[in-house]
Amino acid sequence: MITRRPSNNINQYDIKIIDSKGNFFVMTLAGNLDMYWIPQKRDCCIFEIDSSDRLTFSIFEQLFSAIQKVDDKYCPTIKDNTITFVSEDRHEDYANILRITQEKEKIHIEFINNKTKDEFGWSHKDNTICFCNSGSRVPKTEHVFMEMFVRLANESNIEEDNVSTYNV
Repeated sequence: MITRRPSNNINQYDIKIIDSKGNFFVMTLAGNLDMYWIPQKRDCCIFEIDSSDRLTFSIFEQLFSAIQKVDDKYCPTIKDNTITFVSEDRHEDYANILRITQEKEKIHIEFINNKTKDEFGWSHKDNTICFCNSGSRVPKTEHVFMEMFVRLANESNIEEDNVSTYNV
């Protein structure tokens, strides 16, 4: 299920993706307009969307289709029905990883915390994924993720969430 609520940023929304078990992650834009995907809990990093949630499932099918059209053949994001996106808030060797796998009736979304790596003595404290609006390593792919977010934020049939914060 997908819900949205007005963001702390003026004229913007946060998007909440909820899986069949009630776990969720939030898509939000920071003040610099980088997009972040933030899981609800640190220990909950795997989400499953099945085809019974038609809207959410179709959004992720469209994401796969759009990325396949623009994927860089020298630095591919999709391999074997899996999108692998390295968070852009740190160097690739230290960054968290987002892995989205498409099966016939399910989409698996996994946030991988690169906690085994410390950069400058500062370890990861969560599983957040950053999509840089400028300076992306894979700009065409990042643009597809951003277009998905904007489409969801402006979609009229997305349910409004009346909670004041998503507590992530």
